[in-house]
Amino acid sequence: MEKFFVTAAENFAQSIGAEINHCESEVKEGFISEIDIRGDENIDIFLVLPKDVLDIVSELLFGDTDYDIEDLSKEIANLIVGNAKVLASDEDIHFDITTPKFYKHINMDYDKKIDLSIQGKCFSILFKEI
Repeated sequence: MEKFFVTAAENFAQSIGAEINHCESEVKEGFISEIDIRGDENIDIFLVLPKDVLDIVSELLFGDTDYDIEDLSKEIANLIVGNAKVLASDEDIHFDITTPKFYKHINMDYDKKIDLSIQGKCFSILFKEI
């Protein structure tokens, strides 16, 4: 399942003129958007997006860094998880996704984690199986 999310993150980055790489350092904090997937797979997905990542995305999308943190965080999550849903569907894995929820801070446990970077700044995608 994780491969769909890596590819979806790469597709998102490419669409805004950026590049995604794997990140070697651990993301300690960031703004969190949760989208749950239910169907053939039942997983809660959390994107942990530090402010510097949001700044990069905003600059690439809008040409400045004047944005609403909650709206941008949820939109990034929606675009990545939505694209992962399409990619999974192409391999006959089907699920529905929820509307994103936003958290400034949350303590959570997770089963799997992918650390990626956009323009050299790291963010994480966390997976909690239900």
